[in-house]
Amino acid sequence: MKGKDLLLALEEAVFNRDSASLESLLAGFDGSDVGPSEAIRALAKGMDRVRGRLRDREISIPEFLLSIDVFRQGLRRIARDACEEEPGEDRETRTVVIGVVEGDTHDMGKNIVAAVLEASGYRVVDVGRDVPRDVFLSALKETKASILALSTMMSTPLENMREVIQWTRRLYPDVKILVGGAPLDERIAAALGADGYAESAVTAPEEASRLVGKTRRAAKAAPVPKAG
Repeated sequence: MKGKDLLLALEEAVFNRDSASLESLLAGFDGSDVGPSEAIRALAKGMDRVRGRLRDREISIPEFLLSIDVFRQGLRRIARDACEEEPGEDRETRTVVIGVVEGDTHDMGKNIVAAVLEASGYRVVDVGRDVPRDVFLSALKETKASILALSTMMSTPLENMREVIQWTRRLYPDVKILVGGAPLDERIAAALGADGYAESAVTAPEEASRLVGKTRRAAKAAPVPKAG
């Protein structure tokens, strides 16, 4: 199976919670006919349809969770078979600290973004939900991550997000900050002081790569101190 047929079949496997079908579809996946990003988009489309059914109360929570399991199964397989770190790139440059800011316990979207980033070759350190500022800062110190990804599905924790961003700027000025969630858009993200905004899990790896690229270019452009 190739091209559009494969993409549609991947979407249907997630939608139908069909783990065996997904495994069969990805058994020979090598990224030649369908690229990793296209495959991830297909899996994400399946999850979008499942979320709609859950919203309309057409499926149960356990059924929804089974679809998430199939979705993550697909991401892990794509990561194993098709995603590799770029040559010469150090581990810290590809490390993302991710979490939901304090005041919000909704973590489903964050979990999907984390899984997609992992499938795209990033080392992801997930600090959870309802996360205080100092936990984010400690994770950045311990991991030496280059990206901090902050999420919220509510508007009330936006001030907490702003505070995390301000302290990160103060203590770790080289860290790039990526935000996402229902109350955010590019304009609000910029107003909060973030470097980037991910509209969905599908766009998160592209935006993270853009920020990593800026980090690498800045490092190359830094002047070398003269000896003596």
